[in-house]
Amino acid sequence: MDRPAMASVFRMRHAPATVSGVRSTGQGQANPVIRVRSLGEAIRFVANAYPEYDISAVAISCGDASISGLGNLEVKALWREYGKRLTQE
Repeated sequence: MDRPAMASVFRMRHAPATVSGVRSTGQGQANPVIRVRSLGEAIRFVANAYPEYDISAVAISCGDASISGLGNLEVKALWREYGKRLTQE
């Protein structure tokens, strides 16, 4: 993910988002239902999910067509670049 794409995601950090593809790492535990209000919260959740959750198949989507689904590598890059600023006003 290049810097202009990351900046675009950062500007959209307050947009509604959904998280899918997260699996529990505990034996016999159900896969979690992730409830987040914004793209920034979704990125923060995924960035901090390991080791409690398997995020290898994670996908974050939001209502903006200019932002394609974000996977594990994109989330890590965004969190390194922006960190907690993704969830701040």
